[in-house]
Amino acid sequence: MQKAIFFLLLGIQAFAGKPSSQEPLVVGTTSGYAPFVSVNEEGNYEGFDIDLAEQLSLKLSRKLEIKDCGSMPGLMIALKQGKVDVIIWAVSMTEERMKNFEMVYYQGPKQTKIPMIFWNKVPEGIQSLEDMGKILEHSICVEGGSFQEDVLKSVPGIQLKYMDKIDDAIMDVKYGKSIASTIDDSLVPRFKAQYPEIKVLELPIPGDRQSMGNGICISKKRQELATQVKQAVEELTKEGKIAELERKWKLVN
Repeated sequence: MQKAIFFLLLGIQAFAGKPSSQEPLVVGTTSGYAPFVSVNEEGNYEGFDIDLAEQLSLKLSRKLEIKDCGSMPGLMIALKQGKVDVIIWAVSMTEERMKNFEMVYYQGPKQTKIPMIFWNKVPEGIQSLEDMGKILEHSICVEGGSFQEDVLKSVPGIQLKYMDKIDDAIMDVKYGKSIASTIDDSLVPRFKAQYPEIKVLELPIPGDRQSMGNGICISKKRQELATQVKQAVEELTKEGKIAELERKWKLVN
């Protein structure tokens, strides 16, 4: 009996010492970006990316742990420092980001144009981002570390005003503190319905700044995890789970 107990304890100890697939999948994200990620009235995270993270954790047989990093720069720092395993927050897949991180496509079309939000009317003569750069006395609202920031920073003359939430940016434009704000393509229908006064103008993005869609961001040091995530996303796509979530969160027409 004592020998049996000894071997049982030895087995438990050996199991506890192994890197286990039961370790949580720590997903970095940030609230305030509905319908991808937001916090509901009960204080729980919800949205397309949260549902996707749950499906991914099931595929990987790991418990999901959500870590709110506050902003895009905070997300990137957390990933580099190993405080999160992956970032799932509608991160646009650009050439520059794919040089620095592994990115697994999961949702969204290629972005060749950037939507600009104005209040009530679009100023005359704006047909390109370069035209926006000529309006030197007015700033454009953008989220720090975002795909839109990367695009606008490449345009001479554009003054950027950093905002944490798109709702705040729209209010900034409404009250004339900024001339316009950038917005993600997928959010345009929702905000046009919420604010009938806004006007949206889509301007071409230079080829090397275009986005290939939204991707799950992983450190290049985590190649095994990147392979697992890619396989899981492929399975979720084939099973129709991602399309189902797009319909649920109204990301498709």
